[in-house]
Amino acid sequence: MYGWKVPLVEREVTIYNFCPCFKDFEGELICLNNDSLCDIEHSIFAADILNQDASLEVVKQFQATDEKTCYSSIYTYNGSVYCSSQGFKIRIHREDITEDMLMQAIRLYALGPTEITVDCASCIYGILLALVLSQDQASIKKYLDEFSLRVAVKFTEMELDETDETVPYFETVQAYLVKLLEDQYYWQNVHENLTEKEEPAPLVDFVSKMEHLNRLQFVFYSQVLNIRGIESSRLLVRMLSHILRTSRDILSLNEEIHTLVATNSVGGYEDDETLISKLEDYMTKSRTLDHFFGNIADIMKSSS
Repeated sequence: MYGWKVPLVEREVTIYNFCPCFKDFEGELICLNNDSLCDIEHSIFAADILNQDASLEVVKQFQATDEKTCYSSIYTYNGSVYCSSQGFKIRIHREDITEDMLMQAIRLYALGPTEITVDCASCIYGILLALVLSQDQASIKKYLDEFSLRVAVKFTEMELDETDETVPYFETVQAYLVKLLEDQYYWQNVHENLTEKEEPAPLVDFVSKMEHLNRLQFVFYSQVLNIRGIESSRLLVRMLSHILRTSRDILSLNEEIHTLVATNSVGGYEDDETLISKLEDYMTKSRTLDHFFGNIADIMKSSS
């Protein structure tokens, strides 16, 4: 796979054979551009060949006519960064990524001569997100606020198109906390019943992990609510370190659970309609959990 190299000559367009918004989540290919979480289909793109004589006109000839095709490739033109397959600007956290930001992220990631491929996408994305947020505590607190509100709105299925200052923060997040508690009690009861009936170990393990996942999320949102009132810089740093640890635990556990379900490693629940519904509900949310908690781990790691 071809990597990134410093251009030897000035070009109108420079192609890079990786995209920071390309995400492979346990075999599910997703585009993260502008936090879209869209399903995509990967297609090979000969960036090294096209880069020999790149122009905007030539690049546009290669753009896909659908919204699913992804070359996992980007290009820079006139100081901006674009998706090679769709032609959209690359946006992270509502901000257009500039060529200077991309170059800075590459330098921070690749200390010395190295190839940057699509496998490096998640790391580059995390660095760019940290750059967007300026790596300061005030920005991180604001991002945590926006994240918790956005997920609370999404996962409580509120009739809202977007989150803004008109959405009641405490009421919305508290409603989600109640939902997390209810889900936690559900999984706890199921776990006790399955253990008593000596059901298959993989199913018991899955239910135990779901209970733990809901408990960790409850801890996370409680921590985010607490830091809103912290003014002491010393206390804030300590609290952010706890939030980072919780985020990492959620991210790791979510990956484990998603793998169990995606690989059909869990059996014995086929006759339980409620459990099936809960499992399907989780699968629709697992990618969002992976994306946002991965973001939090990245920006807080980069700012530490």
